[in-house]
Amino acid sequence: MKVQLHTSPVTEAFLSQDECPFCRLEKEAEQRAIRFFAGPSASYMEPEIRGITNRLGFCGEHLKKLYDYGNVLGNALMLQSHVEDILLDLEKISKTPEKLEKKGLFKNKDAINRNNWQHFQQRAESCAVCNQLEESMERHYKVFFSLLAEPEFRSYVEESKGFCLRHFARLLQASDSQLPRKYAEWFYPTVYGVMQRNLMRVKEDLDLLIAKHNYRNAEPDWGNARDSVPRAMQKLAGIYPAEGPYKKD
Repeated sequence: MKVQLHTSPVTEAFLSQDECPFCRLEKEAEQRAIRFFAGPSASYMEPEIRGITNRLGFCGEHLKKLYDYGNVLGNALMLQSHVEDILLDLEKISKTPEKLEKKGLFKNKDAINRNNWQHFQQRAESCAVCNQLEESMERHYKVFFSLLAEPEFRSYVEESKGFCLRHFARLLQASDSQLPRKYAEWFYPTVYGVMQRNLMRVKEDLDLLIAKHNYRNAEPDWGNARDSVPRAMQKLAGIYPAEGPYKKD
């Protein structure tokens, strides 16, 4: 199979034997995004990037990961200007009901309040890292489906450990529009079979771990049971619970 720059991350993820290749790709994309916004390149000092972080901010999960990364000054500068942007929003919005009240337009106040809480809810839920991560993952799914033309890559999928439930659902969703029709007869039986086989493998490891906590089963081999809990968590939720926070060098 010919290796190309834009396809190699997906190929390497499937060769890694991770519990979910897309988890691996997502983790790498997330770390790139964190480095981009708070890393040594100091992109947070560029007006264009600051405009993005002012407008979108960060979700709670990525605020914590940016904090864990360890760039205190970079975080402070981004947070400072993001708070200033919200204050400007509040100043502009808070004057609107006052103007309407002076004009006697009370009937519009409920509609304005609804628009305002929707506006701030949208601000609270938006995230610059999530946006960048979403763009990266969209590219990876497109590459995945383009690589199905390669028999060697199809064998990587067949021999993989499957996917986490979250990325499996996303892969099936993407297949509606991106899966070449001629590979449909191969794709669906393969990915369902891979998922069933590997979920059973994880369950058997959990079974053994639970059995090993009975004193009568102290001697038998542990097999792959010792790390079955974090692997099962990854299979179900697409997380790496045993890994520490990502920090700057």
